[in-house]
Amino acid sequence: MRKRHLALVLVWTLPSVLFIGATASVYFAFRIPPPERLDATERAAIMAPIRAAVEHRESPPCTLHRGGGPVVVTIWIGGRAAARFDGAGPDLGAATDTIAKALREVQLAGWEDARIQVDVITGRAPLGGGQWLFDALAVPGIGEMLAIDPGNEGIGADVGGRAALVLPHELVAAKLLSTKRPSDAVQDFAIGVDLRRIALMVGSRAGLHAPIAATELYRFRTDTFVESPHHAGPPIQLVRGIPPTPALSAKALREAALEGGHYLVAHLSPTGRYIYEHDLATGVMTDPASGNYSMPRHAGTTYFLAELYRITKQEWLREPIERAFAHLATLLRGGACAGELPDGTEFDCVLDAREDVAHLGSTALTIVALVEYQRATGDNRYLPLAHKLAVWIMYMQRPDGSFRHLYNAKQKKPDDDSELLYYSGEASLALARMYLITGDRQYLDAAERGLDWLVGWYDFFLGGFVYFEEHWTCIAAEAIWPAVQKPKYREFCAGYAAFLRTQQAGAGDYPGQDDLAGSYNVTPFVAPYNTPAGSRTEAMISAYLLGEHHGHPDPRIREQITRTLQYALGQQIRPDGDFGVIGPGDGGMPASPIERGVRIDYVQHVCSAMIRASEWLADR
Repeated sequence: MRKRHLALVLVWTLPSVLFIGATASVYFAFRIPPPERLDATERAAIMAPIRAAVEHRESPPCTLHRGGGPVVVTIWIGGRAAARFDGAGPDLGAATDTIAKALREVQLAGWEDARIQVDVITGRAPLGGGQWLFDALAVPGIGEMLAIDPGNEGIGADVGGRAALVLPHELVAAKLLSTKRPSDAVQDFAIGVDLRRIALMVGSRAGLHAPIAATELYRFRTDTFVESPHHAGPPIQLVRGIPPTPALSAKALREAALEGGHYLVAHLSPTGRYIYEHDLATGVMTDPASGNYSMPRHAGTTYFLAELYRITKQEWLREPIERAFAHLATLLRGGACAGELPDGTEFDCVLDAREDVAHLGSTALTIVALVEYQRATGDNRYLPLAHKLAVWIMYMQRPDGSFRHLYNAKQKKPDDDSELLYYSGEASLALARMYLITGDRQYLDAAERGLDWLVGWYDFFLGGFVYFEEHWTCIAAEAIWPAVQKPKYREFCAGYAAFLRTQQAGAGDYPGQDDLAGSYNVTPFVAPYNTPAGSRTEAMISAYLLGEHHGHPDPRIREQITRTLQYALGQQIRPDGDFGVIGPGDGGMPASPIERGVRIDYVQHVCSAMIRASEWLADR
């Protein structure tokens, strides 16, 4: 009996003990304290002689006689790192003067538009290995993966009496911080560093033609700051390469959403087709005229632009919206999905000309976009098409309210087996939106059956503890109000909100990572992705409004929303932080704090949450 009790105790306590041990090992052996930041006067004292040297002006020596360093200066011109200079000395002033002297001997083309970034190295720690936990695990690279604070820490080595340093922003630009994908099913999730390539970079920095041995590498933290645009004002402090976040307000959210609209319009081709992805660090953009093109992403992005126009009435949005919708109509005509039901009712669905299988989600998002266009402009030219698409959505719905997700257009046959994320919620929202503009009861009944099935699916023991991605479900549940006023929709979305709060980082949760407060993440060792900050906040706004509709507003959901929006405001590319951006990047939303690629759907979700919340906050 005692052995059985002991085994039970170990089953329940051993995982926690191991986790606490891992956390303690990482914290005490590997953590580098956040830097003691230079104040505005000290930052200006370093920047002044560097700026004078770039402009080939004489200036007095740097007066900052404070210990620290080395110091590294990066000169950004046109979004590119045009030059880099390292300096060392007995204090920060001496290190700065060394760099200024070297700069005066170089002529930089385009220096008039240069912005100067300064990294002051403030502390170092081991990279990994030699600790009982990681040695016991014996998994190559696991210690390094756990120990690196991505975007805040660089990697270096001492070679020949000097430091060879790869700065945090250089690791980000080289895409070496999130390189391993544990699952092919979740392509967006990546973890771990490419230590081999990092060792090569450090070796190259030291002037070697071979990688540095992993045992010689160390991590370091920096106090990083950059010149303000046009040098107007003191140098700007950076955390993970990002300037301080604007204060949250309805005005700030509205302006940020409009900047997202400007980004999307700048990435809309004359044909009405979007440039899908833009790598801000390299300037490389996808070609809208070639390769596969995502019709649901086109529809979703255009839906946001129409929503933005409906709320703000900014006239510059109207022509791009018309252009994007005209192209969408052209794509639909080429898809060859149209047909008739047995009773002769015409239907259509979204299908790329090169595909045979239509996806429920693509058609649903297209309906949502077409309805939003009509709501925004009053123009009902696309209503007949929306009706045909909605007929097909209802044809794909089963009697129990669930939906079939795939349809073989050649065989005219739905797939009764495949189940994909998001689609059922998107379909329910599409039908609810159709009821909004038509008042046709068939759409309301179908949307209600869809929501009943989605919410009822969780009616089992663990249903209130674990949720899939149900953000479209909650948006649809609020969209159908007040025609359908079921308390179970509010209760479901309140439960979903509570589930998401367990994944939301709060200030003080992780040492040195308060810049990530408000994001959705499951571990401090992986940088959070920014798309959930948008899509989940869209859903949480609907969840909060459902509570208000039923007379039970939940302040916890309100706080959840404002935390994430504060985080998202900081992530958006703004003029004060676009020194490392090649091409039209202002208003864009990168994939994460350490991945500088922007896709149109990243902007869509985050900025849709922003513009909806701007109305919501203004009302209060």
